[in-house]
Amino acid sequence: MKEPESKMEMYSTIPRLFRLINDLSEEQQLMLLRQTLQGNIKQQLFKSIVEMNEAQQINLLQQLKKTPINETPDRTLSKNDQESSMRGHRRKRCLIIVNYTTQGQEYKDYILDISSVGVFIETKENFMIGQEMALTFKLPSYQQPLKLEASVAWIGHRGIGVKFKHLSPYQEEIIHSFIEKKDDG
Repeated sequence: MKEPESKMEMYSTIPRLFRLINDLSEEQQLMLLRQTLQGNIKQQLFKSIVEMNEAQQINLLQQLKKTPINETPDRTLSKNDQESSMRGHRRKRCLIIVNYTTQGQEYKDYILDISSVGVFIETKENFMIGQEMALTFKLPSYQQPLKLEASVAWIGHRGIGVKFKHLSPYQEEIIHSFIEKKDDG
């Protein structure tokens, strides 16, 4: 009797997974895929290419020729172009819910990567470089949420680069520990 029950569970789990994945943004889907493949991304890409027909392979080749590999800027921009590069700091990809407030408005989005000096927040909202905000997010394995002051350092078509302001030594250590921690798997 256990086999039919497990098949029933499987048939109810798959549609739920499909719905949840369908509701994720493309960036979140990529993060999930990266986590699922556990470092075997290149192998999966090669396998997918081999399984494509020739027209699909040619289409992919054309897309790769015209698509920039890195869509985020290599350099941080600011109001007065005086900010140092955030890319000089080690970044960790993640998928963390962030609540933030700016100019009396509250927002809820996702942090897609974090460094010791800032985060990238995926958002469709419009902000201005230099706009100040208060961030609240919880890092995995830390009980208390971090509440940080920040400002928009750069704006991309998928979201914003946000630079932390006035981190305490305790906050710096929590963020640094999270960035340096090896992912399980």
